[in-house]
Amino acid sequence: MTKYQEFLESARVIPEDLFNEVVNSLPECDLTKIAFDEMYDLDSQDEIAEMIINFILSDWNYVTSEEVNFEQKTFQLTDVECYKDLEEIVKLFSEWTITNYDEIKEWSLEQEKNKEKDILIHNYDFSNIPLEDIKEFLKKYEK
Repeated sequence: MTKYQEFLESARVIPEDLFNEVVNSLPECDLTKIAFDEMYDLDSQDEIAEMIINFILSDWNYVTSEEVNFEQKTFQLTDVECYKDLEEIVKLFSEWTITNYDEIKEWSLEQEKNKEKDILIHNYDFSNIPLEDIKEFLKKYEK
């Protein structure tokens, strides 16, 4: 074994083949822009994957990953703003599973429904509409 390889092992840096497994399972990105020197466990495929995933997710406002499991190719998302963003992320990470996808989907669709309702209510002139029609209109958006 070369002295440099011994150094990498003693410094607990992941071997090249395991690093490449992580990189090859994720969407392509510019690895030179990722601050790997800020990582604590340079020998953890989970942490390296999380660093790369979070770098890629920085294209969306505030979205980050949690509970990354490289072996199972799973992670959770936090702070997804809307259903459209969720679907873009799912498509991009097609080789991975987002374990909280259903909860985020349900929440984001509910938010969009509420936003639509708020826009309709705040921008609609109800002054000349019979009360029964207003009730029927609002019933459509009840939870």
